[in-house]
Amino acid sequence: MACALFLIAGMAVILATPFGSHALEWTRPVTVSIAGQVRKPGRYTLPPGSKLSTLLLAAGGFTDNAFLRGAVLTRTSAKKAQETELRELSKRLTAEAGRDRESAFAVLPLVEFLKGVRPAGRVPVKLSLPRLLKGSLADIPLEDGDTLRIPTKIGDVGVTGAVRAGTRAVPFAEKTSWKEYVARAGGYADGADREHVYLLRADGTAALLSLGFVTWNPAVSRWEVTALTGITPAIGPGDTVAVPLLPAPGLPKQIARELPGIRMRAAEIAGTPVVFP
Repeated sequence: MACALFLIAGMAVILATPFGSHALEWTRPVTVSIAGQVRKPGRYTLPPGSKLSTLLLAAGGFTDNAFLRGAVLTRTSAKKAQETELRELSKRLTAEAGRDRESAFAVLPLVEFLKGVRPAGRVPVKLSLPRLLKGSLADIPLEDGDTLRIPTKIGDVGVTGAVRAGTRAVPFAEKTSWKEYVARAGGYADGADREHVYLLRADGTAALLSLGFVTWNPAVSRWEVTALTGITPAIGPGDTVAVPLLPAPGLPKQIARELPGIRMRAAEIAGTPVVFP
């Protein structure tokens, strides 16, 4: 009897530890929501360890109008992590500007802008038919409170930022370059940063379009030699070509170098193009 009580107490200690608490989460059902172009949208309570394919099967699969590239998965933990990322970035930029009055003055609008960014909490996903998704690396585990939205098919490419015609939806066409999309939006406006035009994909990820000798890779937060990283990203329907403004004068050199990557990461976090100088 004493041995049994000892074992029970031991289990209680394990569950009270951070590892035990994390393990316990995997034994609980998850309640998630799905909306948009699925046959049975709604709120579902699913078994522990359920993944994207589980939710899609419960929702009856996609409708014929589903735009899988544009699927939006939002979750609370991602939003909190993004809030922390923005807060730490703002602190770092402020520290790098230092006590130099001119540098601090130049960095202040950027820092204030970042503080105003509202994280979407989006987690990029790559969806396919449930039977193909199941068991693949893209079949990620669900978290309690997740929301998945499947939009309707779209046939346009957005162009926004420093272009003469303002934000435009341009019909998608195969093998059309990003420069042609910019031209169809009236061409560059005054003050356009032509060297750092980027793409905000329908899946929520960003990539630099105007590739020079080196390009910023936001996935690993570093500059890479273009010749070693591949070709210009392909543009698809639902994507947006973003033309930023030139950096504000007076930015410290290090921050100016990082600015293209900061814009793209801010766009990924906000879920909308960022063209702030």
